[in-house]
Amino acid sequence: MPAIKFRPFVLPFLTLLCCLLASCRPPPLMSYPWFWDYTRAKPLDAHLVGTYKILKLRLPDDLARQVREKDASIILRADHTALFTGFPDFDPLGDNVVCKLSGSADWLPGDLSGGGFGWSVEFQNYRPATKLAACGHTNTMWTILILGQHPPYRLYTIVGDPDSDTGIEFKRADD
Repeated sequence: MPAIKFRPFVLPFLTLLCCLLASCRPPPLMSYPWFWDYTRAKPLDAHLVGTYKILKLRLPDDLARQVREKDASIILRADHTALFTGFPDFDPLGDNVVCKLSGSADWLPGDLSGGGFGWSVEFQNYRPATKLAACGHTNTMWTILILGQHPPYRLYTIVGDPDSDTGIEFKRADD
């Protein structure tokens, strides 16, 4: 009786196949943002300043359509104020757009390296342009990840569950 020979690639291939057939989320090395995209060194404030527009939507089609209706943008200014225009705010599960942020806030770089991420932009003291744009963010702080190892950096906001692999990526429009 011939001996069965297993090639070294068979077990990883079968594991990946089982995950795909069971509709499991891909392992962290295969999800977005990629581990090499997280910024390892603190970016200079001058390299973050600029206008950011949507580069990529990693959302279900119905949500992506709602986000595309408004041309969302973030402007980071040198005086550490930010201006939001049509920036989508999602419910905690990331299933619906509940509000569009339009107004200003204060920003500063934040270190997330203790949690396995790199650097982020922290926003606080949101000041809505209109009463409807308040969205409940007036006294809160939230972060957006900084991606890239050198300028121009990209910004990435996670939508819903961080393990759901959904989010919005912004790139500098003035580059």
